[in-house]
Amino acid sequence: MTFWSEATLMRLLAAFVVFLAGLVYVRGWRRLQRFRFDQTGLRSPASTRSLVFFLAGLALLAGALISPLGYLSTQYFSARIVQHMLIVASIPSLLMLPNPVPALIHGLPARWRQASLAAIQPSLPPVAGNPGTIRRFVHWATAPGVTLLAFLSICWFWYDPAIHQATLEYTWVHAIELTSLFAVGLLNWWHITGAWPQLHGHMHPVVRILYAFVSIWPVKLIGLILLFITEPFYQYPATFQFSGLDINDYTFGAMIAWIVSGLAYAVAVVVLFREWLGEEETKPTLPESAWATDEAMIAPGIKR
Repeated sequence: MTFWSEATLMRLLAAFVVFLAGLVYVRGWRRLQRFRFDQTGLRSPASTRSLVFFLAGLALLAGALISPLGYLSTQYFSARIVQHMLIVASIPSLLMLPNPVPALIHGLPARWRQASLAAIQPSLPPVAGNPGTIRRFVHWATAPGVTLLAFLSICWFWYDPAIHQATLEYTWVHAIELTSLFAVGLLNWWHITGAWPQLHGHMHPVVRILYAFVSIWPVKLIGLILLFITEPFYQYPATFQFSGLDINDYTFGAMIAWIVSGLAYAVAVVVLFREWLGEEETKPTLPESAWATDEAMIAPGIKR
């Protein structure tokens, strides 16, 4: 009697989770259609573009975990780098841009929906299973500084040679690796996009720009370091060599990490910077009566 392998079971579990998330989101998105949301803006949880972005993110997540890329990431270092780039940057950005939490909550059964809202909104009393202590812990654990530190630490943690080798030998370790990277990636993009719920208030645009800029570098710096190390740190089952070039799977993966990784965060920096400049340009100008006075035109320290 043959049994499914551990890797197959993990892929089936990933497929079930992706399908369930899509089902809950679509259910909640349809419920939100009853409310008066702006149907043209991406930030509206009930807009068509929000639905398209979220489903595209789920499709890409399925591709990273269930498609041949999921298997190749256990055989080739370059495929693992591509999978990591998708998991920590591209997929979370697509999932968080549509402001998905309202639709996800409204897609839950009524009891779970009430519990989720009570856990998120400080104005509501905590319900059973969500005491104030848990709420305070969640508030601390999701603070921008803590989240960014966790993002940097977890990204670097999984590239330790011994720990990275364990992800190649044990399927469950690889599953923990991907889950942790995906979780910190979602939290990172939650702060960058300013999606609901804003438990920590509205971040200043300059802080969001710096936040996204710092997030560019974890995997990118790893690629730069690996390019200068001739002996591979990681022993993958398979490799390849480009004909006529001194570039193998290990070197190619390092090149991808250095050149391509962080691109989604770089785009976010540019977009946030443009939005900030746009906000500055639209600020109302001071009326001439507020500054064109004799007192206002006198240099500091000079008396009339």
